[in-house]
Amino acid sequence: MNKLEWQAQEIEVTESDDCEPVAVMFGGRKRVECIMSRWRISQEWWKQPVERDYFSVRLEDGIICEVFRDLATGGWQLQRVYD
Repeated sequence: MNKLEWQAQEIEVTESDDCEPVAVMFGGRKRVECIMSRWRISQEWWKQPVERDYFSVRLEDGIICEVFRDLATGGWQLQRVYD
């Protein structure tokens, strides 16, 4: 089962020098135990560009979630939580 956030939720993320998530803040600070996958999307270039780096991560408490970094703003958002 998973929960998709239709309105992605802004979160605070501690990132590495390579802009990968090291820790996330939602419901308390949680260390990223493992980056399971990573992908980039670039779409709607003909309107307003959307460029994001997505990460599927497992947190130290076992929660798996998808977060993304908006490449234009550098802001992080929570997209999906798996339970």
